[in-house]
Amino acid sequence: MSGTDHRTARRVGTLGSELTFAGQATQSLLARRPELGRPEYLPTMDDVVAAVLDGRIDLGVLTSETSNTACTETAARILTGEKLFIGYEIVVPYHCALLGKPGTRLDDIERVGGHGSIRQCRRFLAERLPAATVDIHRQNSVAAAREVLEGDGSTAVIGTEAVARALGLDIIERDIDDGSVGGWWALTSALEVSPGADHLAVRVDGSDELDETLARLAPLGLVVRTITNAPTGEIFRYRYLVVLRTRSGEPLTGQAIETFGSRLVGVFATSTVS
Repeated sequence: MSGTDHRTARRVGTLGSELTFAGQATQSLLARRPELGRPEYLPTMDDVVAAVLDGRIDLGVLTSETSNTACTETAARILTGEKLFIGYEIVVPYHCALLGKPGTRLDDIERVGGHGSIRQCRRFLAERLPAATVDIHRQNSVAAAREVLEGDGSTAVIGTEAVARALGLDIIERDIDDGSVGGWWALTSALEVSPGADHLAVRVDGSDELDETLARLAPLGLVVRTITNAPTGEIFRYRYLVVLRTRSGEPLTGQAIETFGSRLVGVFATSTVS
């Protein structure tokens, strides 16, 4: 494990385009990390992960959890042992909008598409469009938005206001996600220390390893932020992703980083977009 040379622009990839929620988060990340290069946009989440693992990009930006739906499949990938590590984190509000072909009214909508952002808007969809069919697009929200534009006006998409402006869609309703906020991880293929890192992520297998990990925290000045679990195939036995932080946001010490050894899957800093 070593610090990364950030003098060279690093290759960044994410989902869809700058008009997706992933693109929105990535642009916020780039504003805070000017040493990163311009992002590459890939069709699916699987494509982003594959590009990280085979070295085509250095960082792949994917959602890790949200305030409305908890942890995502990104955390699940790390828990299952994929060679992914957390290099940086950014927290960004969604501001989901319901978008339609020009002239579409709420009463016209029979089908709603989108990507993961659909999950942020469950209450709105249940209350305002209870009869509509809701589909998660196989690629991303921009691809779903283009299909809405080409449709007959009976379909809508959950997307960013930016995609509405870019494609000429009507914004039928704004902020339909109950204030949902997303955490986004910049994933790397090898463990590295983010500048100013004040968070650690540790993967542990079983309750004994979890107990051992938690027992080490107080002397190191660390506290638990979150604990996420995944099945192992054995009843009552789980694999855990434990995210730790320093008590007051101070940088991690070398001792804190070295203590967890091969269990480490992230040494990172985090920032929040208001």
